[in-house]
Amino acid sequence: MPKKILLIDDEELIIRTLVRALEKEGYEVLVAKRGEDALVMAEEEVFDLIISDIRMPGPDGVQTVKGILARLAGTGSAKIPAIFMTGYADPAVEEKAAELKPTAYFYNPFEFPEFLAHVKKTLDPGPGVRTK
Repeated sequence: MPKKILLIDDEELIIRTLVRALEKEGYEVLVAKRGEDALVMAEEEVFDLIISDIRMPGPDGVQTVKGILARLAGTGSAKIPAIFMTGYADPAVEEKAAELKPTAYFYNPFEFPEFLAHVKKTLDPGPGVRTK
């Protein structure tokens, strides 16, 4: 059964590029273009990873991921790892994102092979590696 990724981004080019690459690697990718949509999807689906842009209309990526994780905390579900992406350096937002302990924080434009390697490492840590 393929690992399921929730991709949250409002930029169509980023969405198409990431979906194509992640599906080629065998992952199932569901897309939310707004934070509100991601919150609804997270109530209906179980995800193995969240990849979110930081800057979006409505709730930003940090607020959205925080909302998803808060809802899951009450269900006893394991914490979903998160990767954040952004094209804008903002120390205040980075500090808020760091509170959620993301597995990575990528700045656009980023090295795509490095990004994919991090996704693989996060979802498939290998034999003998325990994840929380």
